[in-house]
Amino acid sequence: MGLNILLVNPNRFQNPPVIPIGLEYLVTTLEKHNHNVQILDLCFSDTPEKDLDKILNKKSFDLVGLTIRNIDSAIYFNNQFFLTDFTPLVKCVKEQNIPIVLGGSGFSAMPNEIINYLKADYGIIGPGEIIFPQFLELWQSNNLTQKIFDGWETGVDKELVNLRGNKIDYPHYLKEEGIVGFQTHVGCNNQCPYCIEANTRVHLKGISKIIDELAHLVNQGYNHFHTCDTEFNTNLQFSIEFCLALIKRNLGLKWALYMKPTPYSENLFKFLHQSKAYLITLSVDSDERIQESNKYNFDDLAQIVSYCQKYDIKLAIDLLVGYPNEPLKSVKKMIDFFKTTRPFTVGISFNFRIYNHTTLASLIKEDPSLQ
Repeated sequence: MGLNILLVNPNRFQNPPVIPIGLEYLVTTLEKHNHNVQILDLCFSDTPEKDLDKILNKKSFDLVGLTIRNIDSAIYFNNQFFLTDFTPLVKCVKEQNIPIVLGGSGFSAMPNEIINYLKADYGIIGPGEIIFPQFLELWQSNNLTQKIFDGWETGVDKELVNLRGNKIDYPHYLKEEGIVGFQTHVGCNNQCPYCIEANTRVHLKGISKIIDELAHLVNQGYNHFHTCDTEFNTNLQFSIEFCLALIKRNLGLKWALYMKPTPYSENLFKFLHQSKAYLITLSVDSDERIQESNKYNFDDLAQIVSYCQKYDIKLAIDLLVGYPNEPLKSVKKMIDFFKTTRPFTVGISFNFRIYNHTTLASLIKEDPSLQ
């Protein structure tokens, strides 16, 4: 029997506002399993608790899902902690005696800590497209034996076409300089010691289904997109095949993407250009130990800059410097390199948000001099 489910986006951080596509993807899979789903988007709400309470009193829900995209804003000079804002929302649901399930990338960073902090009932780590319906079956049949379920193990539904855009106020987001995102895969095989998604299992989506999703959005009048993948080029062959499929469909869109330095090939940049990709944000570390663990060097960076210039793609370097025990000379070496090998822009950050359960957190716990 289908359930009445309310999915809540509590993220009101608007610099920039981010469309909650994870909830949209959940709507598709839950409706496929004959559940009735409604989204409450609180991004632009001035009274989130009041708005949540109103919808809970207006309609009967069997279960509420709340996505946690970020724990905080991760801005060094003016950090905002978000979980305190979410606490009254969870309390509001609990007062109605409705079970609440947490999910999202922020939740997945520290699931046990967050579920205890917010006093929620259950949690989903990683992608929810397959694991959430499985959780609901167990919940309906009273066969639950755990509180937290791992979506990295089950992955994504490659046959799912996400016909999005009708449950979220896209025009409001775009008016406030938001952008329409899309996802080609989940997971990342990089070894970045500070990242919550490092070495997570990679699950590729169905390319034709992604193109259908984009076509559906283009037909609604949206033609500017950005990937929501951790890094677009996790699997080089898949990335190239996606670009070729996008070229073939000729949807009349433009798009931007996040990339890591490897893997790559000239064909990747050639087909990115032909598929109307206009901007690449490339994640780079000055620490040569991290470069080595992720299998790239200065020759790779120089080649990428050259390919972007050749194929007229703007390249924005997202440079992270100052990892613990990194010698100053490696920071200088990287900055000097980009002075002579010029991309479109270089943004430099020296702030490392320390997430529990990462290699960086373990390093700091074990070394008193870093505490």
